[in-house]
Amino acid sequence: MKRRSAEGIRGSFSMSAGWLFADLLLVLAMLFLAANTMGIHPPPPAPTPTPRVTPTAPPLAQLEQKYHEFTVHVDRQAFLDGDAAAIRSVTQQIVNQPFLQGRSAGLVVAYGTDTSDCTTAYLVAKHVYKLVKQIGQNNVTFQKTVDYTQLCNIRSDINQITIDIFLFAQQGFQ
Repeated sequence: MKRRSAEGIRGSFSMSAGWLFADLLLVLAMLFLAANTMGIHPPPPAPTPTPRVTPTAPPLAQLEQKYHEFTVHVDRQAFLDGDAAAIRSVTQQIVNQPFLQGRSAGLVVAYGTDTSDCTTAYLVAKHVYKLVKQIGQNNVTFQKTVDYTQLCNIRSDINQITIDIFLFAQQGFQ
């Protein structure tokens, strides 16, 4: 009897090993199938850089670091009232400055003059800026000017206007 039971154990063990092997193959097949269906996709190819076309701009205009200061003499009240002779006088005094010959003005800073209250002096400076813009319509020297805020000098002679002009730098010079 002992023989039978040993054969039974051996038989049931080999039967169990067969089923275990079949189950193992089934699990491996499922893992293989799952791995291939979910798969890792390769990263998308890197985009090729598009060449940038940068337009070549003309060199930036620079102002000289030194300004030119001069004083204009005029009857202040006549200038503010729009008197043609006073406006012509201021125009001539501005345009005929020797340092402006063959150059281009960039920044204009005007100071009206007053004895204590700057209100009228600011108005004079504002009129100077307006006049410089008008001059620039016919005179290439003043076509690219930018004006600054109205400023005031406290002096006894109210018929003076101080003007500072920064010129555009000449090529190769500063």
